[in-house]
Amino acid sequence: MSKLKLTDVEWGEFKVKDIFEVTNSKPYHKNNLKITKKGIPYITRTSFNNGLEEIVENINVHKNPKNTISLGAENADFFYQSVEYITGNKMYIIQNDNISKNVGIFLVQSFRNSIKDCGFGYGKGLTGTRFKERIVILPMDSQGQPNWQFMEDYIKQEQKQQAQKIIDYYERKLVELAGDVVGLDKVEWKTFKLGDIFDLVTKSSKGLNHLEKNTSDGISYVGATNRNNGVLDFVKRKENLIYSGNAIAFIRNGEGSMGYSVYKKEDFIASQDITVGYNQYLNEYNAKFITTIADQVRGKYNFGYKRNQERLKRETLVLPSDEEGNPDFQYMSDFVKKLELDKAQEVLEYIYIYIRMMNILEEKVCEISWKDFWIEDVCKIKSGIRLTKANQEIGLRPFVGASDSDNGVTAFVSNTNKSLDANVLGVNYNGSVVENFYHPYEAIFSDDVKRLKWKDEIYGNKYTYLLLKQMILSQKIKYAYGYKFNGERMKRQKIMLPVTKTGLPDYDYMKSYMQKQELEQIFKILNYLNKENTHV
Repeated sequence: MSKLKLTDVEWGEFKVKDIFEVTNSKPYHKNNLKITKKGIPYITRTSFNNGLEEIVENINVHKNPKNTISLGAENADFFYQSVEYITGNKMYIIQNDNISKNVGIFLVQSFRNSIKDCGFGYGKGLTGTRFKERIVILPMDSQGQPNWQFMEDYIKQEQKQQAQKIIDYYERKLVELAGDVVGLDKVEWKTFKLGDIFDLVTKSSKGLNHLEKNTSDGISYVGATNRNNGVLDFVKRKENLIYSGNAIAFIRNGEGSMGYSVYKKEDFIASQDITVGYNQYLNEYNAKFITTIADQVRGKYNFGYKRNQERLKRETLVLPSDEEGNPDFQYMSDFVKKLELDKAQEVLEYIYIYIRMMNILEEKVCEISWKDFWIEDVCKIKSGIRLTKANQEIGLRPFVGASDSDNGVTAFVSNTNKSLDANVLGVNYNGSVVENFYHPYEAIFSDDVKRLKWKDEIYGNKYTYLLLKQMILSQKIKYAYGYKFNGERMKRQKIMLPVTKTGLPDYDYMKSYMQKQELEQIFKILNYLNKENTHV
């Protein structure tokens, strides 16, 4: 089929209320909802992340239907919702039986175009009543009705093109980022004060509510968040408030974000919570290195000990140094480029071997037997060692605590002890009980975490440990803070594992099975795009 163009079809003007049903969404306050990992989307008046604020418990709530479009009045923005969802206050639902995923994506952009430059936003909300009376321009069929099929086919086509762009991007990276970089363990490291590395600048600022919103061609407004690269919204340019790009924005205040830093390539406006750092040798690569290091010290800040301007100047970073004892910006840049190259090579390898690998793995799928084992029969269990926050020394070594996030890493330290280990599963018996994470890198472990390794260590790899992780995690329901997953209980906990004909754990099958899961996840989007576009 030849490439579809927007000029290939007739367009017509339609009043929204003649084509769509626009209704109020029942509002829910966040404080009355239980946040969870698996549940139902909670959509609010935000222009980011498809309107998603949290995932909440799907109990005793009135769900809005899937394949609808959400509208937030105050931000005047639209999002297609593919699953059932609930909303916060001042939200509306747009429905039509012809809305599918692709049609919904097309309509969202059409709706946004219909209100462009109309002044809707904070102070003049786009209510459902106002939107019903709006005119929207849509493709039209021979009967003078919206051409739903054209919308469907056009978005499919665009998605296919985007999939190819992803592949092309990684192929270019192989050429652009070629070359080897010396390892981290072979460079000199030195402690630097932020105030000695950067010119730290603060300007007069205005709160977001005091600036005119402009999502079409405005400038980013950076505030106290590490999400969306610090961007809270887009506003109209005000020259006296603008910071030049190629800088690092250090977040000095803000709940949950104090101590973070983000690199800004483009010009931006910032809130009063931001200090901006400049260095003539800074670029997007070495900036990623520096912000990663800088974020490791954020734990020392809180609302009783804020990251004010003076503390920011004295903040220390451990960075690679050159022969003159200055920060080695070139090395940091080359190192991050190498990381990108490694990722490019990995992704390309997956792309090129995906079909062949899947065929091989499918051939391995057969009637597999499963058997229960005491954990102590298949794993060695070792304890961690207590390390208080007061005794932690800032460094680059991961310290694994009883956390359910960030792969269990709660700090980066220079300390070492007898718990130093790698290629191991860290299992919480205290804190977030039974949560566990695979650690291929060297790390030290808290006394709230047990280290598990296969007794047959030759079979210990990312894939077999990730399967073991899920088998252990399936037992989480029986344990709690008052009934800890301690060493003795861990030894006598039964888990199910695939076995060979001789009744021994089938490590080869575990590896193949988890490889298959990994490949499927990595290519979930690309495979979907390819399948969706086969008829275009």
